[in-house]
Amino acid sequence: MEKAKKITDKRKSFKYPERSTLFAKTIYLLSKYADAEQLKEQFPDTLEKHFAWANAALTNRFVTFGLDVIFGKKVDWHFDLASQKSWPSKFWGDINIRDKSKGGVKFVWEFNRLYFLFSMGLCYKLTQEKKYANHIGKTIRSWNKDNPYPIGVNWTSGIEAGVRLANLVWSLSFLENYDLPENDLKAVNIFVWFHASHLHRYPSKYSSANNHLLAEAFGLFLAGVYFPHLPGAAKWLEHGKRILDAEVGRQILPDGGSFEYSTTYLSFVFDFFLLYRQMCICCGLKYEALIDERLKKSCDFINSIMDEKYNIPNIGDQDSAVLVHFGLSNLENFISILNTGSVLFNEPGMARSSTDLKTWLLTGKDSSFSRDTSPKNEQIALHKPSGLSVIRDHINSKEVLFIGNGTKMGMAPLYAHGHLDALSFTLSVAGKSIFMDTGTYLYHNSGKWREYFRSTAAHNTIRLNKTDLSKQIGDFMFGKPYEITKNTLKKTDSHITWNASHDAYLRKSPFTEIGREVVWRKQDQKFTITDNVNAKSLSPIELFFHFHPDCLVEKENGSVFITRGNIKISLEHDPLFNADLFFGSDDPLFGWYSPEFNKISPCFTIRLQGICSKNFKCTTTIHIHSSEEQ
Repeated sequence: MEKAKKITDKRKSFKYPERSTLFAKTIYLLSKYADAEQLKEQFPDTLEKHFAWANAALTNRFVTFGLDVIFGKKVDWHFDLASQKSWPSKFWGDINIRDKSKGGVKFVWEFNRLYFLFSMGLCYKLTQEKKYANHIGKTIRSWNKDNPYPIGVNWTSGIEAGVRLANLVWSLSFLENYDLPENDLKAVNIFVWFHASHLHRYPSKYSSANNHLLAEAFGLFLAGVYFPHLPGAAKWLEHGKRILDAEVGRQILPDGGSFEYSTTYLSFVFDFFLLYRQMCICCGLKYEALIDERLKKSCDFINSIMDEKYNIPNIGDQDSAVLVHFGLSNLENFISILNTGSVLFNEPGMARSSTDLKTWLLTGKDSSFSRDTSPKNEQIALHKPSGLSVIRDHINSKEVLFIGNGTKMGMAPLYAHGHLDALSFTLSVAGKSIFMDTGTYLYHNSGKWREYFRSTAAHNTIRLNKTDLSKQIGDFMFGKPYEITKNTLKKTDSHITWNASHDAYLRKSPFTEIGREVVWRKQDQKFTITDNVNAKSLSPIELFFHFHPDCLVEKENGSVFITRGNIKISLEHDPLFNADLFFGSDDPLFGWYSPEFNKISPCFTIRLQGICSKNFKCTTTIHIHSSEEQ
């Protein structure tokens, strides 16, 4: 069906229906709480960033994934920042987005999300300088000219169209006392009509029915509500609203985690439902009651896995995605989520800062009323749907946060954003990451890097026969999924025990089940890791441990010593293992960390190697040294 539509659309001449050129300026979602003087007083640092982005965009300068681009007088909306080449101007369905001659399609999609429009609208609100408001219309006219529907790579992904619509609408919401020139109004209407028509005609299905589907639905909802005069607006509104109401119970798990089993994608997904909820309230529309329940669960989940310095484990894929650019990175947005949750759900202790611009614009309230800076007592939490086990404790006022990973591979059937990380773990002490997940780095056309960062070896877990838990058969596909066969968390008077196992190697040689037991004994300040391997034949076994780039790691007398600032940890391993230390190694590829998309830095990795046989058991001890011992 979709193939037939593409054949038809390739030959068809598309024209905007000239029935209306003006949009009804009836909804100003943010301006209710956007008092200029109050914003300047409360958020000077955030506003400074927005002015920098807006002023750069006025001269067609952008920063995308850490890359600077200066276009001069005319923006090339098809320009690939990584390869420095432009994507072809042809029917979108004929463009190969996996084209290896380009740097990766995300490098053209990202600046086409038009994140800077939010900054333009906000800067106009703060200054009343027309140059900012005018540039919104100028941008849309330029974009329409270079992307005449259905031509170009920017029409190949529905998620990109949905995010573009969101950033346009939220920029316009700051212009309640500004009348866009008629040619700009017409350009905005044309932009919205083609985007919404395309989203309605080509919905995401099957393996793409994830955050892509939410972006498309949110874009349709916004177009339908904000542009009710456009032909098709009623069906866009109904379609987008129906999907958002229905998807919350699927895309946010009952424990508050993401059903794609990626912690950072939860930040992205959360905002679709949060902004949808707030807009429904603003417009007097009803929304599914389950949205409040799942948003609250997500806040509790995030609060559970966040350390005292606001870090969360980077589990699964991470592409630094945000919905509307309030001036927060994907990871910074988690703090805002908790701030907003503390206000919406009147939850004392949830807020992590006094307030932030996004929370203020959404709620008009300061979250400091519920901020709780007191140390948390010993806590354990088994998030069974998400597969994460949390052990939080304190040693001499230093927070110790261990998170055990018993997650599924990712969202079936392709498991696209999952990593091969079963039985891995992260550990932070005093808000400083020590044992970490290595991240993602890149998606398309990244060769060895995409394969490495998704691999078993890139996580703090066990590998047999130098073979991944599942075969990687593409940038976003795996072979047969494994199952987590056990995942429990128990507390006694003297210790806490996490037990987990999987069947990945039961399905391949050496036909082995692997189990991991981690015991935390506060009185000894130690985690004892016992790995059980019931092999049917001799097999090479490797244990990997990856450390934050700020850690110094040294081998001495059969032990490993880790130092980060005033945190000192020793790792004792089974003498049957040989310990290899890597730092930014290319052959073999070990010792790399990616904190954000397209960012990479060297780090220390320890690989323990040995041979396992039937009923093999090995023990590794992590000793956190107190200040007295230092």
